[in-house]
This record gives sequence, C-alpha cells and structure tokens, in this order.
Amino acid sequence: MTRPVSVVIPSLDDLDLFERHLPALLAELERRAARDEVLVVDDTGRDLLAAALRARWPAVRVLAMPRNRGFARAMTAGIEAARHELVFAMNPDVLVRRGFLDPLVACISEEDVWAVVPRILLGGDEQKVESWAFLRERNGVLELDQPSLRSTADARALRLAPVAFAVGGACLYRRADFLATGFDPLYEPFYWEDIDWSWVGWRNGKRILYQPAAVVEHQHRGTIGRRVPKDFVRAMVERNRLLFNWKHIDAPELQRRHLAALYRQALDAYLEDRREDLLWLSFALERLQAALAARAELPVARRNVLEILRASRPPE
Repeated sequence: MTRPVSVVIPSLDDLDLFERHLPALLAELERRAARDEVLVVDDTGRDLLAAALRARWPAVRVLAMPRNRGFARAMTAGIEAARHELVFAMNPDVLVRRGFLDPLVACISEEDVWAVVPRILLGGDEQKVESWAFLRERNGVLELDQPSLRSTADARALRLAPVAFAVGGACLYRRADFLATGFDPLYEPFYWEDIDWSWVGWRNGKRILYQPAAVVEHQHRGTIGRRVPKDFVRAMVERNRLLFNWKHIDAPELQRRHLAALYRQALDAYLEDRREDLLWLSFALERLQAALAARAELPVARRNVLEILRASRPPE
C-alpha cells in the first residue's frame, strides 16, 4: 500500500504561484490515490489565502498564522497540523514533475534515512541542480558547496547518493523525526535552519539521501528577497554560517583550524577595510552564547563533524 503524504507549503501572498504550481501537484496526488493532503500555511498574519484557495481548490487545507512568524515557525506549525506521518515540505515557487513523490517515499522506508531530497532544478534547467549539495571545509570553515550551480554538468548528479542536507523548500521526512528536534531558533529570522536540522540527523547516525529519480523545478522567486533588503539577507546568511560552525564543529583539530581562520579573516578584514565582513562577525558574536548553549544541548554524537563530511561528500 502506498503511504500517504502531507504536503506542507508555508506561504505569504503567493496566489499567483499557486495558480501556476498547485494544478501539477494536485494532479500528481490524485494519480497516487494515497489519501495525500495539501496543507498551506498562511503566514501573512492577515488570513489572506483561505478564501481564494478554498474557492479554487476545496480540497486544500489552509492554516492561518495569527501573525507573520517566518519560514521556520510557519513550517513547524504546518507539520504539527499535518495528518500523515510523512511530510513533504515545499515552497510555493516549486513546480513538481509527474512521479516525483513515489521515489522519495520508497527511500524514506529505510529506517536510517533522516530525509530525502529530490533533484531540484533551478529554473527548470537540467544542468543546475540545487539539491546536489554538500558542505566542505575551506581554510578551517565549513561552507556550502553546490557543484552543479558553479560548473558544468556532472553525471554524478544523476545517481542516488548521500548529501549533506535536505533543501528545506522541497524534501520528504517523517513528521515524528521533525517534531522531536525541529528547527533551531538560533538561526532566526532565516537561512541555515534546514542545514542545521539535517546535520542533527547525520550526528544521530542517520543519512540524508538525494534521489534524482524524483524531479521538481525551483522557479525561483524568493519571498524573503522581495521583502527584505539584500544587505540584511546577506548578513543573515553569513552570520548563520558562522553560528552553524560554532554549534557543530566538534573535532579538536578542526576547532583549532577554525579559530585560526577567524583570526586571519578578522585581521584581513580590518586591514583591508572590509567593514561588511566585520559586521557579519559581530552579528554572529552577539549570538555566541546562544550557539554554545545549543551546542551543549546536542546529544552525544554518533558521528563527529569530520566523519559526517566524509559520509556526505560527493561520490567518486
């Protein structure tokens, strides 16, 4: 029997995206005939979506947040309200292709799989795969690496393989696993919370899988970018990258390299008058105690950071 899935979509005023993308999703769920559901979380704080969505698609459930809480809290509220054990988290600017869900459900049946991510094609481009994603150490700092977005096509992106994290805008996981851990508020208002949650799974001995047989398109129209100044978005990305490092680097040799790297970067930024770099570091330092507290609350790891990097690196 096919396992039912709750598709949870946090949204602001994205009715135009729903007009373009919901028909394909609903057609796929109807084809599966597995009692799947679609749950839209209206994060406008003004209940703007329910009437329009219900008039157009009566089967779609709508959960209205009492006020705007941001992606992580809206997604969490949707998962709490979901009816099924399997949840496909999805942004409204994602367009699914036929047959995308079944390969993901098949992968999650393995007990050691924490989450599964489809082949996410940026703008529908077959060569630009957002979800073939890894973390790498560069001069003592853990950084995001998406090889398909910076180079030519790579045949390895067509193979089922472990990846460092499941992209929060299109991935499948178990409701119980998410609710037992959840997104860390350390990263609010946005960015790196999905990477952090995936890393918790890796630490616990689980795996994140990339399933290229499941395909969706990311017709990128970032909600955050339309409402928040670009400089602030960049500052949050850089701040949260450092907070992630401070929370998760647990190998002594890497800790030493990281501290040396921070010193070099801060000194270089000062000497070269790169004020933005120093500002990002100061934003991160403001949350240093919160990062250390989050680190202290982590359970004993089954894999340390170096072991996770090896287990989740690109296949040969």
